[in-house]
Amino acid sequence: MKNVFIVVVLLFISACSTSNTEDHSSTADDQNAAAELPEAKVDFEHEPIPANEKTPIKATVTQGGEPVPDAEYVKFEIWHDSDGQDASKTIKAEHEEDGVYQIMHTFKKEGTYQVIAHTQVDDLHVMPQHEITVGEQAEASGHDHGNNSGKFMVHLMEEQTFQAGNESTLTTHINHMEEPFSNGQVRFEISSDQSDKHTYVEAEEEELGEYTATYTFPEPGGYTINIHYEKPEEEIHEHKKETIDVVQ
Repeated sequence: MKNVFIVVVLLFISACSTSNTEDHSSTADDQNAAAELPEAKVDFEHEPIPANEKTPIKATVTQGGEPVPDAEYVKFEIWHDSDGQDASKTIKAEHEEDGVYQIMHTFKKEGTYQVIAHTQVDDLHVMPQHEITVGEQAEASGHDHGNNSGKFMVHLMEEQTFQAGNESTLTTHINHMEEPFSNGQVRFEISSDQSDKHTYVEAEEEELGEYTATYTFPEPGGYTINIHYEKPEEEIHEHKKETIDVVQ
């Protein structure tokens, strides 16, 4: 009788172990499914876009073919080619319905613009870039919309709160020709109005095109983060400046 009791206990433990394994496997599968990269499809009402008129710009965000109504954010970064990305303006979009995010924007002058849809879903970031034409004269000039040669997209994540005296994580996403800028040499040059000192912090590539570093800001105030990204073997030496506020 004692032997029968031992066999029953062993069978019960085995069944529990199998059940737990299946639960963990199911959880892992769910996590892998949730990690699928989102997509952001940008739409303009028509082209060329008229100058000095409010124009809708939309991004439809999906993940695994399903609409994403609760993205952490969708932000459109816009700049005129003649001004360069350092003069860009970033506008946060509002969710309309079925994963569609929209802004209304007025393009002040004619010419060619770049539009990046910075899209964050959970811890995944995509930033498709589009080139658009504003004004009839710009369209008539025969500009090549497909020529994105040498285009870099650099985005510093600023959604966190940077607090003086506490270690902060600096994260930047870099794309080149709409592909992740991978295996590059990236460092953050940190400076502020409160000090003449410039501090350089080397960044590590955590994901394709995503580089991070940690830094403790000594005091509150405005800081400039100059993102240096290089590939010496390809003669790439570029940088982009961003500004952040550090609180007490």
